[in-house]
Amino acid sequence: MKNIEVFLKIHSRIFLILFGAFLTMGGRAQKIEGCKALIKGDTLILRNDLTSHYYLWNGGDIIPAMIVNNDGGALLFRGNKLTDLAIPGDTLKATGGHLTSTIKRLSPKDDPYLEASIVYEKGELQIRRIVNIYPNSLLLSHHFHLKGQTQFTWGLVQGTTGREMIEKKVVKKLVQVGMGLFPLSNRHWKVKAVEFVEATDHNNTLVQQQEYLAFLRKTDFQGNLALASNPTEPASFILLKESPLSESQHGYNGFDFRLDYNVLQIVGIGLLPQDIQVERWTRGYGYAIGIASNSDKDQLMALRTYQKAIRKLDQGRDNMIISNTWGDRSRDSRMNEQFILEEIKAAEELGITHLQLDDGWQQGLSRNSASKAGQNWDDWSKEDWQPHQDRFPKGFQRIAKQAQKAGIEICLWFNPSKANSYALWERDADILIDYYKKWKIRVFKIDGVDFGSKQSELNLRKLFDKVLRETNGDVVFNLDVTAGHRMGYHYFTEYGNIFLENRYTDWGNYYPHFTLRNLWMLSRYVPTERFQIEFLNKWRNGHRYPDGDVLAPSSVPFEYQIAITLMSQPLAWMELSRLPEEAKSVSEVLRTYQKWQNSIHNGVILPIGQEPTGFGWTGFQSIMSKKEGFILVFREQNELSECDIDTWFEKDEKVKFEALLGSGNAFQSVAKEGGKIGFKLPQALSYGLFSYVILED
Repeated sequence: MKNIEVFLKIHSRIFLILFGAFLTMGGRAQKIEGCKALIKGDTLILRNDLTSHYYLWNGGDIIPAMIVNNDGGALLFRGNKLTDLAIPGDTLKATGGHLTSTIKRLSPKDDPYLEASIVYEKGELQIRRIVNIYPNSLLLSHHFHLKGQTQFTWGLVQGTTGREMIEKKVVKKLVQVGMGLFPLSNRHWKVKAVEFVEATDHNNTLVQQQEYLAFLRKTDFQGNLALASNPTEPASFILLKESPLSESQHGYNGFDFRLDYNVLQIVGIGLLPQDIQVERWTRGYGYAIGIASNSDKDQLMALRTYQKAIRKLDQGRDNMIISNTWGDRSRDSRMNEQFILEEIKAAEELGITHLQLDDGWQQGLSRNSASKAGQNWDDWSKEDWQPHQDRFPKGFQRIAKQAQKAGIEICLWFNPSKANSYALWERDADILIDYYKKWKIRVFKIDGVDFGSKQSELNLRKLFDKVLRETNGDVVFNLDVTAGHRMGYHYFTEYGNIFLENRYTDWGNYYPHFTLRNLWMLSRYVPTERFQIEFLNKWRNGHRYPDGDVLAPSSVPFEYQIAITLMSQPLAWMELSRLPEEAKSVSEVLRTYQKWQNSIHNGVILPIGQEPTGFGWTGFQSIMSKKEGFILVFREQNELSECDIDTWFEKDEKVKFEALLGSGNAFQSVAKEGGKIGFKLPQALSYGLFSYVILED
C-alpha cells in the first residue's frame, strides 16, 4: 500500500491532462501508446492518458487500491483487503498469476485498444480476466472467463426477508460470484441505481431509478448501472454491469448490486459451476468501472465516452434512415419483387437510405406470415433462407440492381435457429456472409432471440463474431429487444444497433410522445445513435383513437413525428408506397438531415428540458466539443410560445444558435442558472434543430 501512496504523489505532479481534453479535441482518438498494463513491485497498473487504476497484484487475484484521473481526481481505498472477484467459499491463495497485453481492434473500421489478460488459478479452477483499455475512456472494462474444475458452489437460493429485530445478527452470505468490488471510504455514500427494461411489446417505461444510502445491513438492488457519490470525497464512481437485463441474465438471483457501509459490489457473473468446461474457456459477464467529478454532467460524459469507444460510429456503415414495411401490419402479404421495386422508388423520393425486407422475403415462411403455410420460428433449414421462389423468382437480382441505381441499401430480417441452443450458429453465420458477398447486404435485423441457456448466449456470440470477422466489420446487426429474454442495452453492444419498439396504429399503441419519452429517458444512460426509432404512417387507423385526442398520430404533424427520431437512426415503420402525396413534403427535411446526421451522432447526446408527456417542452443536446454541438427542441401540445429549458451549458455561457430544421430561428442567448436557455417556437407540436457555438467572452 505504501507503493500506492507514492504513485499517487508522483501521479498528481506529472499528469496535467484534464478530463475536458476529450471534448476539446472534438472526439479525436488519443494515442494507443498511452494505454498500459504493467506490474510494478506488488502493484498492477492499468492506465490510459486520462486515468490510472491501481490494484495490489495478489498473484493475479487483484485487490482494488486506487483510481486516479489525470485532472487530479482520485479515490484511495486505504486498507482494503477484499479481492475484486469474490467466489463464495473461496479461501485459496491464487497461484500461477501472469499478465499479458496486446493491441486489438474490433474490426478494421474501429479504433485500436489495449487488451490486458490476467490469468491465475484457484485450485483446479482457472480464471482469466480480460481488461479492455480504450484511449479515450475514463472507464476500463473487465470481463471474465473460467475453465477447469471448481470445488466452490454457488447458484440460486431463496432470499431471507431480513425483517428480524435489529438485536438479531443477520448475515447475508454471497451465493453468487461477486465482481467489480468498490470499497467505500466512509458511511456517507449515496448510490443511484438505474434499472432498464426491454420486452418493449409489453413495457412502455424503460428506465427506472432508485437511490440508496449505505447502511449497516446489506442492501440488494437491481439495475445495470450504479452511480455513487459522497460529499466528503472529491470524486464519484461509476459501475456498469455489462450483462443482459435482470431476468434475462443466466443464473439470476434477483439482484445485481449489494451495498453496505464497507463496499458496493456487482453480483452475478453469468456462470454457474455446471457451465464451466474442463478444457475450454467459458465467458461470463463483466463490468466497466471509473471515476468522475461529482457533477451529473461529468459522470454521464464519462459513461458515454466509454460506451462510444466500444464500437466506433462509422458514417458509411452505421448511419442510416431506414424503412421497414412491417409497421403497416400487412405482414408479408404484399412481399414480392414488384412491391419492393415500388418501395425502392418511394424510398428514393422520400430521402430514405436503407430499405429493410422484414419477415416474408425468405422461402421458409414464419409463423407470423399472413400465409397459412407459415410455420417456422425456432428451427430453420438452409433452404428456408433462400429468396422466396414465387415472390422473388430471380432472387434479388432486380431489386439489388434498382436499389443500387437509387442509392439505397437493401437490408434483411433474420431469425437464427434456436435448436439445441443455437447449435447451427456457424451455418447461420455462413448464410449471412453469403448475402453480404453476393448482394452487398450488410444490415441484418436479428429477431426471435432467446437467451434460454448459457450455451445459447455463447453460440450467438460466435455467430456474430464470425460474420464481423469475415466481413471486415462491415455488417450491422440490428438487435431486436421487443420480446423474450434478449441482450438489453449494455450487452453485445459491439455488434450494431438496437431495434427498440414495435408500435402500431392498428392497435392504437403508437403515440409519438410515447416514443419520444422512451428515447429521452434512455438517452441519459445509453447512446441514442445505437437505437432505431420509428415513425409511422399517421394517415392510417385514425378511427382507432378516441375522438378529439390531441396527441393521436393523426393530430401530430408528420415532420414533427420524424423529428422525434433524429437523434437516433430514423426508422420509417411503414409501406412507403402507400403514403399520400402530402407525405413527400418531408423529403427535403430528410435530405438536409443527412448532411448533419453523422456530426450529431458523433456528439454525446443527452436529454434536456422536461420528461416528455405530450404537453411540455423537451429535447436533446448533442455535445460535440466544449464549444460546439446541436440542440433539438420540441414544443409539445401547450400554449407557451417561449420556454426556458434546462440544458448542459454552464451558467453565463454565451451561446450562438443557427437554425437547421424545423420552426426555430437563429438567435444568441446567455445561459441562466441550471444552464437554462429560452427557446421560441411559433406553435404547438413544432420543433427546432439548431447547431450552436459557445462564444468567447
